[in-house]
Amino acid sequence: MHSYEVNLKLEHLFSYIKDSENSMRGYLISRDTIYLAPYRAATKNVNESFVTLKELTSDNQKQQKNLAELFKIVNKRNEYISAYTTSNREVDFNKNQNFKKDFRESSKLLVHIRTKLNEMVALENSYLNDRNSQYNSHIFLTPIFTLSILFVTLLLLIFAYYQTTKDVEKLQLANLKLSKSQFLSLQAEILSHFGTWEWNLVEDEIKYSDNLFRIIGLEPQSFKEGERFSEYVLEEDKEETKKKIARILKGEELTYYYFRVKHSSGEIRHLRASGKLFTDTLGNKMVLGVTEDITIEHNKSELLKSNYKDLIEVNNELRIFDESSRQAEILGQYGSWVLNYETLKFNYSDNKFRLLGCEPQSFNPSIEKLLEFVHPEDKDIVTKSNLLALSTKEIPTMNYRIIRTDGIIRHFKTIAKTFTDFSGKQTMIGTTQDVTEDYNKSEQLRERNKDLEQKINELNEFNHVASHDLQEPLRKIQTFISRLNDKEKEHLTEFGQEYLTRIEKATNRMRILINDLLQYSRTNRADKNLVKTDLNEALQNSLFELSQIIEDKKAFIEYTSLPIIKGVSFQIQQLFSNLLSNSIKYAQENVPPRITIEYEEIIAKNEPILKEKTNKKYYKINFTDNGIGFEQQHAERIFLLFNRLHGKTEYYGTGVGLAICKKIVENHNGYIFAFSKPNMGSTFSVYIPV
Repeated sequence: MHSYEVNLKLEHLFSYIKDSENSMRGYLISRDTIYLAPYRAATKNVNESFVTLKELTSDNQKQQKNLAELFKIVNKRNEYISAYTTSNREVDFNKNQNFKKDFRESSKLLVHIRTKLNEMVALENSYLNDRNSQYNSHIFLTPIFTLSILFVTLLLLIFAYYQTTKDVEKLQLANLKLSKSQFLSLQAEILSHFGTWEWNLVEDEIKYSDNLFRIIGLEPQSFKEGERFSEYVLEEDKEETKKKIARILKGEELTYYYFRVKHSSGEIRHLRASGKLFTDTLGNKMVLGVTEDITIEHNKSELLKSNYKDLIEVNNELRIFDESSRQAEILGQYGSWVLNYETLKFNYSDNKFRLLGCEPQSFNPSIEKLLEFVHPEDKDIVTKSNLLALSTKEIPTMNYRIIRTDGIIRHFKTIAKTFTDFSGKQTMIGTTQDVTEDYNKSEQLRERNKDLEQKINELNEFNHVASHDLQEPLRKIQTFISRLNDKEKEHLTEFGQEYLTRIEKATNRMRILINDLLQYSRTNRADKNLVKTDLNEALQNSLFELSQIIEDKKAFIEYTSLPIIKGVSFQIQQLFSNLLSNSIKYAQENVPPRITIEYEEIIAKNEPILKEKTNKKYYKINFTDNGIGFEQQHAERIFLLFNRLHGKTEYYGTGVGLAICKKIVENHNGYIFAFSKPNMGSTFSVYIPV
């Protein structure tokens, strides 16, 4: 592979040299610089090929020498033509004698390069032929040596097998019967979890089978000198075991005796044993016995007893549950039923019969029998649901009427689903409830809703009267007052002028009161469809609305960026406007109002004032001012309709503004609280769900 790779690289090298030659000739002929790029790329590839060839022939001094000579020739050729690779278009190659001389020399060197490359390729080919000769020689001799070794080995194996088979055959025949018998005996002991023992009474020696050791968790034949199996018997059972052995020694035939031993793991194992006294022809006595591990059998027996006890308890619980279910059906006015898909037979609970006005289990349930009770107008509903249950094994919630045996019409609601038991058997389990009371309540609620709609319409008519019929005479009064002020005020006495002023103030208060009442009414009846609302936009609208009063009172309002909530945009703007105007109105005398608006995100359970022990999140928005404040005992009273802490002459207003604020916050499922001290300012905290 090495020589092939060198030859391949040599061919690549010459290809790159020809590429550079062709690119240079293209440039010299056309004077187009586009040929210079492939020329330089080919030159780069030539240099890289030299580096690769130097690594490949690093172990061959002769090729290294040839490569060095080749490199000199290539460099010399590059020197001849490198001067003409620039894009100097003023040189005339046809007339330039130096160029012609250099070009001829470059062409001769290209021939030398090809000759040197052929020489290197021929040398690599000779190396390759030598290697092939050596390889063929080795290939020829290797099979012969391999076959010789295999043949000798086979002869040795045949001879050894013959000798071994001859010697073992006799031993196998002699021990075959004994091995079979012993194997079967040992396997029987292991599979049946028993062991055997032999007690020589003359020498007082006991021999134990291997599996008897395994029963107590020991390695076979691992007893120390003088150690016996009886030492592993529990103390509570040793006395009884000794009595049984004594009876065996007397020659009595016992069925079984039971005792417990302590396993090497600490576990208590239950054993069963039997033994018999034997006397041989010489008068020697011995006891042969079998001991069986019955722990699994004992545990199964105990488990069976426990399961039987649990079964009795579960059965009692089921009886209690069944009775409680019966009572629940009576109290809840519902009955249950089961449909067997295979037999298409129904099974009704007792109360299902009672709902129909019948005695429990007084007839065989069927769809035909049920239809006899169904109201004629609803028979189609029940029939279609039954067909749907049989075809799709599903039925939707079904509402229908039945006529009881006493002639009373009752409203029923039925739900059902398919149940698959552990054996894969499918049945439909359903529940039917008498919802007559609920139906009657729904009808009553529907009637009350109609009454409520009528009252709402009456309230709307009242609002229309308040907004048009009441305000129209008020506007006329204000118009006539304005004319009196303009034309007749000078002719009135001081008392007349004072009365006129009082009338004007009273009409203004009445106008404000009517507007506030309309606003409160609209807040109560507003659409509560909450959408994304930017509080920053609502605040800017409120500031613009109050811009004149803010400028007049020289109020300073500081606020941070507020969040986006789900709300009603115009209501939020009204909330902000009312809170800001309230803070400005109740400012301290000769002190410019200063209002700060900030918010934070809180969790309900961390805010004691909310009385919510949940993880629900709220935006807490604080409006803090430096106004006159109030006593904290009035913090809830100020949100009541028409409630004022100050006289009409001290501060203008109707006592409706904060009531509107509370109603707006409640519309947004939030809370509003006030905190204040006299002459220390106030803070209004608004909580709106995130």
